[in-house]
Amino acid sequence: MKKDEKDSKILSLLKKNSRASNTEIAQAVGLSEGAVRQRIKSLIQKGTIKRFTIETSAEAGNQAIVMVKAKGNTKKMMKEIFKLTGIRSGFEISGAYDATLIISAENMDELDKKIDQIRDLPTVDDTRTFIVLKEW
Repeated sequence: MKKDEKDSKILSLLKKNSRASNTEIAQAVGLSEGAVRQRIKSLIQKGTIKRFTIETSAEAGNQAIVMVKAKGNTKKMMKEIFKLTGIRSGFEISGAYDATLIISAENMDELDKKIDQIRDLPTVDDTRTFIVLKEW
């Protein structure tokens, strides 16, 4: 089964609330609960859904977007970065930087420490950090 508009709506709802019930999702997308359950199962099996997670209110208020330039192999750098805690998501990108990270922490001091940990990795050449002021 290929990903269609219904799958895209299901993914969008789960991104907003990974704890949404299949019944709630079914009502929102116009499918039965069983159909939603099967679609989610299929999305997991295909690797489209990698994990279900939560975001705490403390983390939501202290975030940074970090652009990272690799010293050598980008994939090796990303593997090292994802061994660290607090990395919400990461993207390998094209352009002047090799990756973009979204990191979160309970407070600004902890956020600063996490950014320093990234900068200290031997596979990281350069970073550019943007502190998130407000999430829409």
